[in-house]
Amino acid sequence: MGLDFSKLSYLRLRAQQILEDQESSLRYFAHDVGYQQYKGKNKISVSSTATCVLSLVATGKWKASKAETRALLEQLIHKKTSAGLPDNNPFTVAWILEAVTALQERYSDPLEAASIVRIGEMEEILRTAVAKGGVKIDDYPPQAYLTQLVVRVLKRRSKLEEHEKVVNEWARNELPYQIGLVQAKSKTADPFAVAYLVMLVTAVTPRHETTPEQTSIQRIGLSTFFQCQREVDGTWPLSRPLFHYKAFGNAYCYEYEMLTQLLAEPRLQDLLLDYLPNLSAAVESVCQSAYSVEEDVLAWTSGHHPQLRFPESWATASVYHFLHVLDRLLSEAVRRELFRYLDLPYPEPVKPDERAVFAKKFLDSIILVDGNPESLKKFLREKFVEPLSREVTRVANGGKFRKGTPRSAIFFGPPGTSKTELSKEIAKYLGWPYLAVDPSFLLRNGMEGIQAEANTIFRMLEETEGVVVLFDEFDEFVRERGSSDAEQFSRLLTTAMLPKLASIHKRGKLVFIIATNNIRQFDLAIQRPGRFDHVLQIMPPTYEVKMLKTDWGPEEDVSLKQKLEELHVEITPLTEQHLGDLTFGECDAFVAALVNAKSPQNATEILDAHWKRCIMQTRFSHDEETTWAARCKTEAIHNR
Repeated sequence: MGLDFSKLSYLRLRAQQILEDQESSLRYFAHDVGYQQYKGKNKISVSSTATCVLSLVATGKWKASKAETRALLEQLIHKKTSAGLPDNNPFTVAWILEAVTALQERYSDPLEAASIVRIGEMEEILRTAVAKGGVKIDDYPPQAYLTQLVVRVLKRRSKLEEHEKVVNEWARNELPYQIGLVQAKSKTADPFAVAYLVMLVTAVTPRHETTPEQTSIQRIGLSTFFQCQREVDGTWPLSRPLFHYKAFGNAYCYEYEMLTQLLAEPRLQDLLLDYLPNLSAAVESVCQSAYSVEEDVLAWTSGHHPQLRFPESWATASVYHFLHVLDRLLSEAVRRELFRYLDLPYPEPVKPDERAVFAKKFLDSIILVDGNPESLKKFLREKFVEPLSREVTRVANGGKFRKGTPRSAIFFGPPGTSKTELSKEIAKYLGWPYLAVDPSFLLRNGMEGIQAEANTIFRMLEETEGVVVLFDEFDEFVRERGSSDAEQFSRLLTTAMLPKLASIHKRGKLVFIIATNNIRQFDLAIQRPGRFDHVLQIMPPTYEVKMLKTDWGPEEDVSLKQKLEELHVEITPLTEQHLGDLTFGECDAFVAALVNAKSPQNATEILDAHWKRCIMQTRFSHDEETTWAARCKTEAIHNR
């Protein structure tokens, strides 16, 4: 990726610090219900207003009331031109329709019937404009910028349909040509066109139709574009003119508007991680070119029109939007850097269809809720994973979990009860990477380096978002600080871990779970509110769910219930208890042995033998006579 964790963290911090001024900066350009192109123009600008709207919506900072938003949309929808361009031109129409798409459903009161009709007309205008592939205005040739603008609006409104193929064909033919112009250093070379064509090709080509050759061309396109970045200031040479403004002159692409769209294309994310040093240079350019027009008000100009010696709203909005999508890319880079640092492979994204049902194959057990037995899966689904899943998009967009949303838990109980598997199921349901951290990571540099390693890992976790973290086998590190056998380094780590866990919880960007077999040795302070939202006892699967499972055994083809019926085994309360005490792995081993049973007595003997050596019937430790079954009974916690 070219940037280590410290540089990634610094770059994110710098971007986030600038983003704090976004609302005050754009408020500086506000006029009536919209935004003016520059301070003092005192007239709503269509494209400038749309750019400001999209920037604020992206960062979750659109604060206008639904009535105010409706008033703005009603004004925009009935405008047919901007800056002297022809009526119903694709540039003006696309910007208006993109603002409508961003605001109509969530932020606005219902629109007038005439406005709904006009929206349909605008969709047809854009569909007509893209019917031949490339989009243009007047006598200018088709432009990648205009085409990508129109295509992204139509795709978001599910209106591109049959035109997708013709756009694909146009963009695929145009991309190598534009790459060739840049590499030949032609006077007509335009790196912006290369970038927009890479976006277009990616957006209109289904993933399953993308060939290795096409991926190579996309890589070459990105490489060609970033090679054109100026070392002196991190900017790019001016693009070719898009069209002509009668009042201002030629219109050009603006690098931060372009970079916003480039970074917002999810399927380019992996490739763009290689260009983080280039994007870091672009951030430096942002910092160097800012106007400080008022206290806490930063603003920027595109520089396209030398006669305008003051900042513009649309350029300012584009810079803030760029910093936001860059922060999203950096958050992915931080996630990957964490896995890289721990020498773990970065997991593939979970497919949506695999997240449809929570823990579908996980065998259920029982917990106590308000003193009553209840399904563990039901409790976790309703009280933990569904509240989390409702806010996954919020975190993905740079926000954090709302106050009161549970995002941490302790899973305790006997060994073999699939606490790790349950944590993986939570990660799968959320669609987030799963990360297991055990004490071996802290001991990589020996005993003397354990504190430094813990600080490094927790520092990285504090910067990480969108991950389910399992702290496994950490009993020694969170044990009762006053216990007589607590070693010095264990006490030290306990003291260090508690505030770090509280900090991670407060940040509200990821989910973390501690799995332990021994809840009694946990420091009581670790269970205080603000550190863990749920403390759940994970027990072996119930007798009932074991009997329903039809794929036990080495070949996963044995029904326990059917096999017991074939052997004419009488199901007594004692039989139910013995089967209920077996963990998943123990029950699987029992069924494998049961396959060879010849009689009811033989089957009962096999079950009795497996039960006597199961976890629940073994002693908790060599120093205690207490079995796991007895210990679990006394440790049961009533959940609410």
